[in-house]
Amino acid sequence: MAKYILVFRSKSDWSTLPKDQIEKVMQAWGEWVGTMTRVIVDKGETFKPSGKEVSPDGVGNTKDFLSGYIIVEAKDFDEALAIAQSSPTVERGGVVQVYEAFGV
Repeated sequence: MAKYILVFRSKSDWSTLPKDQIEKVMQAWGEWVGTMTRVIVDKGETFKPSGKEVSPDGVGNTKDFLSGYIIVEAKDFDEALAIAQSSPTVERGGVVQVYEAFGV
């Protein structure tokens, strides 16, 4: 089994939603994570919307709203993609980037 890092990119900063909608987002996320206990290696963290990016040109605001990450174990890339596709982020119109870890 290989490890895959799933990086979640939301359409917008969901923390600015009304409280009842934030609760729905968090409930959906908790239910999704609860169904994946057999594959989660690191449940990751949620990111605050105030990220910065560093480049040769200096420091600036991030261009994308990355909302968090998790690390899962999967038998292959296709299984990791299926896990990502089932996430609430995708259901809400966001994107999940999937990377296989080198595992060295």
